[in-house]
Amino acid sequence: MRQLQLDIEPRLDAKISDFSGPSWGPVIDGVRQLHAGLVKKFYLYGPAGTGKSHLLTAICESYLEIGKSAIKVSLLELLDAPIEAISSLERYDLVALDDMEAISGVLHWQKAVFHLINYNNEIGGQLVFSSRIAPIELKLELPDLQSRLTQAVSVRVPNGSLYADRQALVHSTMERKGLNFDPQIVDYLLMHGPQQPSLLLQALNQLEKMLMGGQIKLNNANLRQIYALIDADKK
Repeated sequence: MRQLQLDIEPRLDAKISDFSGPSWGPVIDGVRQLHAGLVKKFYLYGPAGTGKSHLLTAICESYLEIGKSAIKVSLLELLDAPIEAISSLERYDLVALDDMEAISGVLHWQKAVFHLINYNNEIGGQLVFSSRIAPIELKLELPDLQSRLTQAVSVRVPNGSLYADRQALVHSTMERKGLNFDPQIVDYLLMHGPQQPSLLLQALNQLEKMLMGGQIKLNNANLRQIYALIDADKK
């Protein structure tokens, strides 16, 4: 079971190798330390669209590939669920909790996450958190939880403003998927497409569907259609 039934929103596929741009160095170093067991709690933060959910998916997949159990859950989607739902997370080697800011003002879920952290510490498990804001800036009513989160290794994810980061993300993902788009399409995507990593990956996914993996012939008409799609993804 990779996802709770409560967390059914489809996610784009992602691998750790996709995030190979120069600004991602501290993030990937933290992931390596997770795998080595040197870090037990890892906290990623950054604005919406910076690829946090994709990265959490990639981290979980990397654990599954080495035979460990991992699960990613959005706390935003879990808020209306019975509080007992969180107990089902206790059997995983790695638990990735997305949307940490969603429990601000929701004390019973703050207590549930606090108990999960304590239990995880006891059994030697690992936790990854993501939020739009740094742990010290979370507005939590439970000081003990705030304290636990500020003790985690915390890294801000890149926002995609650096061209080299976008280029590495696109090229790494295309290579992994075996995609071979015309260079002018890739150049247009990098120069005029969305900067945020998650939107850039979505645009790449749409291009893959439109171009059937890059196997169709290009002409001026469908090039205009492709550029229009990229421009629309930027909005």
